[in-house]
Amino acid sequence: MAKKRKLKKGTIIIIGIVLFFVVYFLAFNTARNMEEDSTQPVKAELDKEDTRSLIKQISSKEKIYISDSKVEKVRVEESYWSNVKILFSEFTKIRKPESYTPVYNGYSDDGIRFSTDLNYFRVYTVSSEEYYKVPVATKKEFEKLLSESIYLSFDFVKQYKSWETVEIKYKNETKKIHKWKFDDLSLQMIQKRIVGKVQPEKSKERSDYNFQINIKGEHYDAVVETMGKDYIKISQKGKNESKAQAYYEVHTKLYNYLVSEIFEIGKSSK
Repeated sequence: MAKKRKLKKGTIIIIGIVLFFVVYFLAFNTARNMEEDSTQPVKAELDKEDTRSLIKQISSKEKIYISDSKVEKVRVEESYWSNVKILFSEFTKIRKPESYTPVYNGYSDDGIRFSTDLNYFRVYTVSSEEYYKVPVATKKEFEKLLSESIYLSFDFVKQYKSWETVEIKYKNETKKIHKWKFDDLSLQMIQKRIVGKVQPEKSKERSDYNFQINIKGEHYDAVVETMGKDYIKISQKGKNESKAQAYYEVHTKLYNYLVSEIFEIGKSSK
């Protein structure tokens, strides 16, 4: 009798194990099918082709990078890109021109590229391209915006690997920054946003200390002025000796670094 009960117990255990695996696999397949069904509409949406013109697609992008013959991959401020996009409405779509050598090249963060020789504007992807004629009346403004998009960009100014010499002025004192400290200075330059002129100029008037950072590269000569603790002004001297300028709200790290580390203002000598 004892032997018979033992066999029945073993059979029950085996049946229980089989049932467990059957239920497990049924539940697993059901969950997987539900997951596939739930992700299918999303995948279909992602695969949906954008049928807009390429110039409209590039106009809708926010992260834009521009290069010229001197510097590469400079992140363009949104305010400058917004002004560039306004000019697109004046461009006329044409066939591919016979002669075309771009002087500016750019791209969006998702792979749409563009270039221009200032007479024509090309937008392209791996599979397609579009060409547009830049109106003669617009050419000068277009060139100015693209140039300032690079050389007044906060991203451009803090690219310390392109710096050749850096001098910082405070009143009648000038200090030259050695190359091994370029990266340290660059790390203090933290942008918050591009701003207008009024508030920074007022801040400069109220500030006890203001500094001028002169940065020279192979192809440029930039001036970064602190306007109190919270603002800077970036200037580039143009061909006609007039200055293009842009104002930024920044982190106070730069101001504090110049006060305490570079000029050691307020530190008592022993």
